[in-house]
Amino acid sequence: MVGPGTFLGTLGKRVCRVSVYGRSNLGVLDRPGPAVIVVNHTTVVDVIVVLGTLHNMGFTADGPCEGECTHRRHIRPIGTSDIWDFPVARQVCTDSGLIPVDQFDGRAAYRTALAALKNGECVLIYPEGDVKINEDASPRTWRPGAIGLAKSGNVTVIPMAHHDSRKLGSGSVAKSILQGLAGVFRVPVVRLRVGKPVPPEVLGTMTNKEAQAYLEGVLRDVWREASTGVIAR
Repeated sequence: MVGPGTFLGTLGKRVCRVSVYGRSNLGVLDRPGPAVIVVNHTTVVDVIVVLGTLHNMGFTADGPCEGECTHRRHIRPIGTSDIWDFPVARQVCTDSGLIPVDQFDGRAAYRTALAALKNGECVLIYPEGDVKINEDASPRTWRPGAIGLAKSGNVTVIPMAHHDSRKLGSGSVAKSILQGLAGVFRVPVVRLRVGKPVPPEVLGTMTNKEAQAYLEGVLRDVWREASTGVIAR
């Protein structure tokens, strides 16, 4: 059975070209220990850019390997449970490490993600929680669960941002998926930036409110680099 990482890694190469900056910042994931990857969310099909590119760099959303593992790290994305309504998506997500979240009640997903972090795993989350984007697609206010996970213990936070994944598709889940699959005929370029990891000691003394403001600012800065193509020094 093909997992979501393998599927999206292959699909991503066909529907878009991703310009990646900051690859070395993912090196922290080569070391053991819990980590949270936070990513801006502009369309349901930006998972092709994010998870597909990560898989192609060795960080997969596929389920546990049978036998010898050749991946750099397995990651546990938190994704909307609505994705299981689509046969192809349901097939590739079944038995994967993906953590389904209900848009109206995320408590079960939060508990699962928290348990994964306590087990030393890497969780990927879209902290905005939905795709009701700003006009310029800049990152929006985070939902509380992301900060709770980031401050849950000895957790490293890795900010990632992309621009503009809406070239692949936007709107409803069904419409976005169809537009994304149609991308094989146009192959847009999307910029993906990986920011510097935020070590746990940076957030350790902050309140949740302070930590949220800080991390929102970090992700916004990384997104600005992605949107302009200008890397801050």
